[in-house]
Amino acid sequence: MEENNEVGTSTFPKEIIKFLSSPGGHSLIVRGMAGTGKTTLALQMIEELAQVQQSYYMSTRVSDHSLFNQFPWLMDKVKEGEILKARKKLRKKADSEMQVEKILLGLAAIKGEIKGGKVKSPRSELRRLEGRIEAGGDEDTSAAEPTGEDELTVTVGSMMPEIEMAYDVVDKALPERTLIIIDSIDALADKYGVLPARLISALQKDLVEGCGTNVVYVLETPDPLLDYLGDGVLYLSLDSSTGRRIREMDLLKLRGCEIRQPKYVYTLLGGRVRTFEYSRYGKPESPMPFEPIKSSNGKCMSTGNLELDEMLEGGLRKGTIVLIELSPGVPVVSSSQIENAIICNFASQGNGVAWMPTKKTGADTAREELLGFITPETFDKSVRILEPHAASESPRDYSMTLEGGDVKVDMKWQDIQYGLRETQQPYLAIIGFDSLESIYGSGVLDGMMDFLTALLNNDGILVATVTPSVKSTSRLSDLAHTHVRVDKISGVTMIRGDEPFTAPYAMTAPDPGDFRPKLIPIL
Repeated sequence: MEENNEVGTSTFPKEIIKFLSSPGGHSLIVRGMAGTGKTTLALQMIEELAQVQQSYYMSTRVSDHSLFNQFPWLMDKVKEGEILKARKKLRKKADSEMQVEKILLGLAAIKGEIKGGKVKSPRSELRRLEGRIEAGGDEDTSAAEPTGEDELTVTVGSMMPEIEMAYDVVDKALPERTLIIIDSIDALADKYGVLPARLISALQKDLVEGCGTNVVYVLETPDPLLDYLGDGVLYLSLDSSTGRRIREMDLLKLRGCEIRQPKYVYTLLGGRVRTFEYSRYGKPESPMPFEPIKSSNGKCMSTGNLELDEMLEGGLRKGTIVLIELSPGVPVVSSSQIENAIICNFASQGNGVAWMPTKKTGADTAREELLGFITPETFDKSVRILEPHAASESPRDYSMTLEGGDVKVDMKWQDIQYGLRETQQPYLAIIGFDSLESIYGSGVLDGMMDFLTALLNNDGILVATVTPSVKSTSRLSDLAHTHVRVDKISGVTMIRGDEPFTAPYAMTAPDPGDFRPKLIPIL
């Protein structure tokens, strides 16, 4: 079997679920640049943990109406009863009367009743913090240091009503655990004139350590200054160096939890966080027969993968050159699932294929990888594998021997036509240029011009696969009508179009019995 190709499986990080589901309370800091999806991630934690924990979401930035507009799936959760919207009138008392103010307290899953008598969350640190606010905040705290809890006791809810409501939610759920999400903690701290570190410390002692609550703090800043306060830290980032957005999630710390994959590529497709795990492709034991995909128009041939056809605006145009470029660090086999789909789609429709696999793949191995998806009879009739004379053994119906002296002599249009005489045009020539240059040298493209001209004039298609060591890449890039790149980022194989220009797509695991990867855009 050919070397396995690593692909990604779409999921939500198991480490985060395990961390927040493990016994005891845990605090998690989520920070990152603007637009990285911090709110989306926080809301999805509620959904992922809905079966094991009640949840309370407090937003200082976004109204409930905006949340439902941005995340339509939240409305379904409200209807299912997993997330309930709670409103409460809160009155702030001071020396003089103030107007009653309605405050949106967020999205909450408030279920059940207090069991085993009246169980209350400790509020000593909250009272101390409210005492600081009443004394004038953090600007001059030396005169306001508490000498005892009673001296700093204030009317419940009078100083920080949003936080007080979170404590009420925890009280109602005890002894069951609650997930509290504060989005964002620095904005809330700024509202009341206290340092974010003080607010986090108070919640850590009262809720996380005092009654085993899980608390997630969303930070608006990517700075790591508060990381030491959390039991766990997630960092979300964007890389736009290629002119496209690549989203990555770093699991910097999850105390007490083993981190098997420290970095995830993720997408926000559909208003959800979808990460991609490390995994490896292997040929299935029971391959499904390949169902050919016919082109939707007379100008193109399908790649055999509908998602790739859509990415390339209809598939492979007849009479053109297609360049598949593997970036540094990407193994050659990373392109095999794409190439194999193209070959299967041509061969299964009776179109001829002239194929030179990459250097790491012999003719017999390449053929064996496709059998089961297409029959031996279909392969032997429609595919001719080009291999050097030194590598060829006894003559086989599906191989064509190259002498290796002059590519202009070895690759004649008439010879290809004769070898594929039982098939129909347009033909596909799919060439691994690392193999071709190892036989004929770096100037091989000049000697192929007669063959390429005849191929393209007869509506044929050249698919050229190049690695970083190939010398012909620059010229092929100039000639190519379609140019795609295959990258590997954080262990995930990704494909993107340079021509046409596209977003990057993660190549995820195929359906059972299939070999064609699913392509999920990184948005």
